[in-house]
Amino acid sequence: METLKTKTLVYDENCPMCTWYISKMVNTGMIEKNGRVPFEQLDIDNQCRLDLKRARHEIPMIDQTTGVVLYGLDALTVVFANSYPVLKPLINRNWFKAVLKPLYYFISYNRRIIAGGAPERPGTFSFAPDFNLGWRLALIAVGFGYTALCIYVFALLMALSPVLLLSCVTLYFLLLLGFDLNGNKTRESQWDYLAHLAVLGFIEGTLFVITALLARLTGLTGLMFAGQGAGRLFAIWLHAKRVKNNRYAKSLNYAFAFGAIALVVLIAVFKNQNLHV
Repeated sequence: METLKTKTLVYDENCPMCTWYISKMVNTGMIEKNGRVPFEQLDIDNQCRLDLKRARHEIPMIDQTTGVVLYGLDALTVVFANSYPVLKPLINRNWFKAVLKPLYYFISYNRRIIAGGAPERPGTFSFAPDFNLGWRLALIAVGFGYTALCIYVFALLMALSPVLLLSCVTLYFLLLLGFDLNGNKTRESQWDYLAHLAVLGFIEGTLFVITALLARLTGLTGLMFAGQGAGRLFAIWLHAKRVKNNRYAKSLNYAFAFGAIALVVLIAVFKNQNLHV
């Protein structure tokens, strides 16, 4: 693997996801240690080279020799083509970039929701992406759709009624939606909160299925409840962190915790009553 030189990737320091994958590129030798810089530390000469609006949605890469700036997939494909020359004929194809572009924008416009990062310090330039309702709705649809699928699989594994369990979870999210509409005053923050719930649902849904599989394979039903309890506590902690980071109404924490605990209790009752028809 050859290290890319004379190129600098400019990334969003307040996005944990961006920080993580840029660090991986450095650790694996794809880019030099000084081949990355957070926007907040970028010198004025390089800042003037950037299209700031585009740079907030597509990661920029500055060629320190020529001054040319590439953005998004054009920048990332240069990195990967340099590190993995065998892939160069494929990843440099326009059709290949066109196929990946929707996924790239999906992640880019939703990156701070997915990662749950904290906002910038007051008085600093925001490198956050613009709010885009279309991409936010896409995240909500994917997150809730995946959550529903996981709950359905979980119910089948635990011999519960999928319809009954999905109905309870739907009521739970409707409760949170009511608190969202009352607690978050701007339309953007309301959509953002729903997107945060979709991400948490994605995480919890995965934990639901994993604990159910372990319980089914081992025959230990108690393992499922232990996993459920730990998973719900983890979700409550993540939810509280996101509420704090985004300055949402604290009442959302109480509603989320109440629903999370009630859901675990309901699952125990359903299992005890053998509600599997």
